[in-house]
Amino acid sequence: MNKFLMAAVLLLLTACGGASEQNASSAEKEGLSGKVHKVQSLNYLAKAQGDKIVKDGKPNIYGETGIFPAEDTRIYNANGDLDSMIYVVDAFKYLVVYTHQDGKVCSEKIYQNGTLQTESRYEYENGKLKNMIQDCYTGADKTTNEYPVDASKIEYKDGKIIEHGYTERDYVVKDASGRILKRSFYNEMDEYLIVSEYTYNEKGWLVCISTEGEGKVTYEYTDFDDEGNWIRQVILLDGKPYGITERNITYYE
Repeated sequence: MNKFLMAAVLLLLTACGGASEQNASSAEKEGLSGKVHKVQSLNYLAKAQGDKIVKDGKPNIYGETGIFPAEDTRIYNANGDLDSMIYVVDAFKYLVVYTHQDGKVCSEKIYQNGTLQTESRYEYENGKLKNMIQDCYTGADKTTNEYPVDASKIEYKDGKIIEHGYTERDYVVKDASGRILKRSFYNEMDEYLIVSEYTYNEKGWLVCISTEGEGKVTYEYTDFDDEGNWIRQVILLDGKPYGITERNITYYE
């Protein structure tokens, strides 16, 4: 599975020519029910203990990127749109703040330990992302760069979005809500191809990632709150316990 994990990281960095479709995230699109205010997710390694699957320490956040959900806290506004997100990496606390319009992300600000690092603004034409303008701050210095979308690398077909990367074998297929359906990553240096397919249930929850020649990751939902949202997820790698994700969800009154 090492190749699978590497591909999941590298494809995020290389696909789409630098800019991707910025569909606004919302509680509904993420399969959440009720008036969700905040969702905190925590990941753990897992092991079998008798007839139970229990926690077994914390995963490596760099080595497990392709398997675990993001470990973060997501805050939604009263309309259900993702307002902000908080996560910690190497003792640095990051805050990401979003604005939305017509179901799209308009801007994104990223703060590191309370200091603004980047501000990205997204421009659209006919509902499609056209350009990203990004301000980067280093101390008192500010630099601005533009990242126009290469329309030749984005294809719309049968209600899906196909984002092409550097080669014909590098691409991501997403549905209209932005959920990943398929990834293909080709490593030219080592000459290997990794293709992963993603399956979701009727609620939009991820249930399987299947990677050709590498194995299968399945997701089982074992505990739920009063709104029907899952609060415990068990991750199996080729049928064996691998991880547990727990969520603490709070709601607007």
